Amino acid sequence: MLKMPELLNHFDVHQHIWCVDKERDYWLFNCGFLINNDSISGYAEPSNEEAFILHVNGQHIVFILAHHGMEATDLYPIHFSYELVSMSPSSLPNMSRESLLNILKDAI
Repeated sequence: MLKMPELLNHFDVHQHIWCVDKERDYWLFNCGFLINNDSISGYAEPSNEEAFILHVNGQHIVFILAHHGMEATDLYPIHFSYELVSMSPSSLPNMSRESLLNILKDAI
């Protein structure tokens, strides 16, 4: 049974987007956009960076991804584009960085 961290059990958290793969025993949680306190307006505003928590092999990996908007194509009505900003930790004892990035891609 996959167990969510205590802080992720709050009612408000379950309204956000997250994905569970019970067969491979991992989950991905989209924490939402990071806040930019140095915006042009002088007020705190959402940035183009989103935080994700990936739970694999009993450990959490925090990904920060830059969101580059959505665009419509003939094949897909909406296309999401992300760029990896940071990843912590960058690997696990039994899993390489590339493997973790592949899991992240599959979950997104």
